[in-house]
Amino acid sequence: MSGNWQRRWHPLLMQWVLISARSAARPWSGAMATSSQQTAAVHDPDCYLCPRVTRANGQVNPDYQGAYAFDNDFPSLSFDAPAEASSTNENELHRTAPAHGECRVLCWSERHDATLASITQAEMRAVARLWQSEYRSLSARKGIENVLIFENKGVEIGVSNLHPHGQIYATAFVTDTASRMRDAQAAHAREHAGESLLQNLLQDPHTQSELMVEKNALFSVIVPFAARFAYETWIVPHRHVSSVADMSDAELDELADVYQRQVRRYDLLFRRSAPNITLLHNAPCDTAHQADNLHWCFHLAFQPPLRDPEKLKFLAGFESGSNNIVNPVQPEQAAQQLRQIDTDTWQS
Repeated sequence: MSGNWQRRWHPLLMQWVLISARSAARPWSGAMATSSQQTAAVHDPDCYLCPRVTRANGQVNPDYQGAYAFDNDFPSLSFDAPAEASSTNENELHRTAPAHGECRVLCWSERHDATLASITQAEMRAVARLWQSEYRSLSARKGIENVLIFENKGVEIGVSNLHPHGQIYATAFVTDTASRMRDAQAAHAREHAGESLLQNLLQDPHTQSELMVEKNALFSVIVPFAARFAYETWIVPHRHVSSVADMSDAELDELADVYQRQVRRYDLLFRRSAPNITLLHNAPCDTAHQADNLHWCFHLAFQPPLRDPEKLKFLAGFESGSNNIVNPVQPEQAAQQLRQIDTDTWQS
C-alpha cells in the first residue's frame, strides 16, 4: 500500500508521525468503544451547567439560552496563585513557577441533550461569536500569553459532565505545543520570503487532490498529511488570519457552518454522537514574541479518539515512550471516506 510503513514529517509540531495502515487490521480482543446512546433529558436538575441549577460553589446559573460562559469553579490555573520568591528557582533541577491564568467554561446550549451537531445554524454561529469575544477579552488581559479554546466530548475521553460545553485555559505562559507551532511557522516564514506555512500546506497540490474533505469560499477541511489520529481533520482559512479575533462576520459564520458539517460527518462515520477533542489554535498573545506571532495562522483541529466505530486509539508504550505517534489509517484514505459522507443525511 502506497504510504504505508512510512514516516511523515509534521511541520507544525516538528516531529515524525508513523503511518502504519496495516496495524488497523490486527486481531482485536481489547476494549471496545461501544455506546449505549441513551436519551438525555432536555434539562437535568443535577447538572451544574444547566440553567437555574445551583453549582458546587453556591452560585445559581441564570436562566440562559444559547451560548453562555462563566469562570470555572475548579480552575487548574489562577491569578490567586502566590508569586514565588526567586530563591525557589536557584536549584535548576527543581525549578518552579506560579500557575497563573484563568479557566472558563463555555456552554454551547441551555439544552442538556444538545451537541454542536444538533443545534441550529443560528445557535452554532452564536457559539463562534462566543469563541471570538472570549479570545478577544482574555488575550487583552494583563498577564495572559496564550488562550486555548477546546472541547472534550464523550465519555470515551473521560468527560464527566455530558452537558454540551467547552473550556478555555488562558495561561500566563505560552504552552509547549503553541511554542513549537510558533517556532515552526516563524522559521518557515523566514526561509520562504514571509510565506505562511499553513497557507502553503493548504495550497499544496497533494493536499488539494488527496487530502481535501471540503472546500468552500473561505475555509477548507483537510486531513493533515502527517495526521496523528486516524480521522484527524483541520479547518484552515483561505487567508492568513492569526486568530478568531481577526475574523470578519462572514468568516465567523462560515467557520461555524463548516464546523457543524464536520462534526456531523463524524457522527455519520462512527454511527453515534461521536467523541472528539477539538482545539482552536489561535496565535499566542505575549508581547515578547509579537513579530513571530504575526506568522501564526489560525487553524481548528479535530482529534477524534476512535479508529473505527468500536475501537479507541490508545497511546501506549511506544508512543508514550517515543512521542512518535503511530496512525493506523492512511490519511489519504481517511480523507476519501470523510469526503464521501453526505452531511445532509445527518439526523439528531
